[in-house]
Amino acid sequence: MGVRPAIFGPQGWYPNDQAACRATLDGYREAFDGKPSGALAGIVPHAGWVYSGRLAAWTVFALAEATPEVVFLFGGHMPPGAGATCMPEGAFATPLGEIPVHRELAARLVERFDCRIEQPDRFEPDNTIELQLPIIKYTWPDTSLVAVQVPPDQDCLQLGAWAARAASDLSIPAVAIGSTDLTHYGANYGFHPRGAGPEAHAWSKRENDGPFIAHLLALEADQAVEHALKNHSACCPGAAASAVRFAAERGAKAGALIAHTTSHEIEPRGEARMWVGYAGIVY
Repeated sequence: MGVRPAIFGPQGWYPNDQAACRATLDGYREAFDGKPSGALAGIVPHAGWVYSGRLAAWTVFALAEATPEVVFLFGGHMPPGAGATCMPEGAFATPLGEIPVHRELAARLVERFDCRIEQPDRFEPDNTIELQLPIIKYTWPDTSLVAVQVPPDQDCLQLGAWAARAASDLSIPAVAIGSTDLTHYGANYGFHPRGAGPEAHAWSKRENDGPFIAHLLALEADQAVEHALKNHSACCPGAAASAVRFAAERGAKAGALIAHTTSHEIEPRGEARMWVGYAGIVY
């Protein structure tokens, strides 16, 4: 049915060459000091890999004990009420090979949630989805995918739980990953209520990111979305909420934080004036 081409790899967001991509992921794996667990859901960041690739990879590696037939990947920079978006047929290109869409589950999803349909040759480029694809292919070479852009409203809250039930009803082993960055702070983002400098940076992590992360860890998907929309503490809270609801439906009681950092901590450039927050969480 066609292959959706990569957009952000060729633009330098991650290594677009097969050997370089694999070498980068090998390095992330060698630096991973955690252990794969029985976790079946996670939340990852989606900036260029120089900033958030290692944390995204570590989060997926923490799920690597699972052997999913399908990965539900939730993302999307969407406002409330936008409606979900999905590509129900075809495959996604990565430097490590293609990832096919799980057609049966994708077909059920777009019917249930009346999604806007994308095609391999007709789609809006989306970094929240694409930047996770090489990591998924590296970790689970034979898995398939249902990738959905979800708005931060009731659809996202229902969709994650539905995905868990649908896979279970069909006896399809599945994991879910929600893709979001945290506070985008600085004049260039139109959000800098505490000015600049180390105190502003500390406030951003502790007071703005902190409650959002706390809600995610406590499986409080509704409250996480509410906090993010009110406080500009996440760019894709709907995606995170969908992963939380998937995890809760599968019996998770709490999440575990792998790390919480910012682009300024990863690559300081003088005084802290602008940054983006990143967190990795598993359930």
